[in-house]
Amino acid sequence: MNSSDTVVRGTPVGRRQEWVPATTLAVPTVWLATADGLVLLDLVAIELAINGLRTRDWSLTGPEIAYAADFLLQRGTDRTQIAKLVGSDYRTIRSWFPTNDTTLSEALTRVRTPAEHNRRLRERRSAEHPPARCGTYKGAKRHQRRKEPLDEACQLALRAADRHYRAHGTYAGCPEFPA
Repeated sequence: MNSSDTVVRGTPVGRRQEWVPATTLAVPTVWLATADGLVLLDLVAIELAINGLRTRDWSLTGPEIAYAADFLLQRGTDRTQIAKLVGSDYRTIRSWFPTNDTTLSEALTRVRTPAEHNRRLRERRSAEHPPARCGTYKGAKRHQRRKEPLDEACQLALRAADRHYRAHGTYAGCPEFPA
């Protein structure tokens, strides 16, 4: 029997004395009501993660990461350590929990699935970069990418851009035509 295997009165069988319990063995999963609907939390996975036993073979879902981060923040754990334990980025934890007083319900409203994150990223990029104008090389390429017929201004721009490329070796600075 090792020194780490010592039995301590009041410690459940199979757990070390310094083990941080997140669940009882009678309640391995919990349905959590959020503003977006019900979320299933695997408390056994959360408990393993907060005790440093998460392997690279599995990862926590967004709501599970938020629950574990909230649990660890209440215990005074540093955010970089939390990010390491739950397998998330430090910036993500910081964005979900901007202050130490941020509640779990507030953090869960910031948790997004990868599909939602990608959709919002596309929307933000499209707002930053308006679509290419007709009468430019990029506008003509946009028509081709969408398999649309080229209008007259885009046809002129595409021909002029090809001549410009043959002369200069780049499409930068090619002429534009009014649409």
